[in-house]
Amino acid sequence: MTANDQPPEKQSPLDFNSTGEEADSFETLFDELETIAHRLEDGALNYQHSIALYEQGVELASRCQQFLSNVEQRIEILRDRTNDGPGSE
Repeated sequence: MTANDQPPEKQSPLDFNSTGEEADSFETLFDELETIAHRLEDGALNYQHSIALYEQGVELASRCQQFLSNVEQRIEILRDRTNDGPGSE
């Protein structure tokens, strides 16, 4: 695995000052995953190449899921803050 293949550093679920970089990263990961899915669906690849692409797709899907889990945590924290804030009962 090269340095370019490393997953992005995990962001704390409490860091609400994101620069938008993570959204770009998610979009890039998802686009790569879609490309792999289309190539596999075409069926024009040999067995070895198909397996290699499938493995890459599984890794990308895992990274996308981790990103979405982090976003979900952030949303829950914001929701809790809103519900516990002034004027809430």
